[in-house]
Amino acid sequence: MTNQNQELKQNEIIVTHSLEHYKNHCEFLGYSIEEENEDSIICNHSRRDTLRLIRLNHDVGVLAQVLYTLPDKLASDPLSLFSYANELNSIFIFMKAYIGGMEDLQPYIILSSVLEGDYSRKNFAIFLENLHHDLELFHKHSRANDLFRSRD
Repeated sequence: MTNQNQELKQNEIIVTHSLEHYKNHCEFLGYSIEEENEDSIICNHSRRDTLRLIRLNHDVGVLAQVLYTLPDKLASDPLSLFSYANELNSIFIFMKAYIGGMEDLQPYIILSSVLEGDYSRKNFAIFLENLHHDLELFHKHSRANDLFRSRD
């Protein structure tokens, strides 16, 4: 069976959730899945970052997000947080970093990327590898330990 025939056969599967193919793919990789709503799932893994996958409007693709809540004390220094996001964006290849929550004094950082098009096993596997590449850069960044280490 050719790859194209396999893709066609795969698309014939009756889907019970709009992200069913992504859900199955992540479960195969060891993630446990929580259906957040009809258009998003949370993918938890014991050794990887928690991913949120969101189906984009009009089925144009999927948005992947990783969210980290930052310590409250960082809300008093927003310029430092925005500078950190800019540093990350300068080294990321596949993801973008955003700072939010400043108005609620509960800052967070969102790392996100978009995979355009319909589900493809090959493309989604490459997409996940790309995300993990940038997430390694995030965890190895010189400021990561300073920002996430609790200070008493």
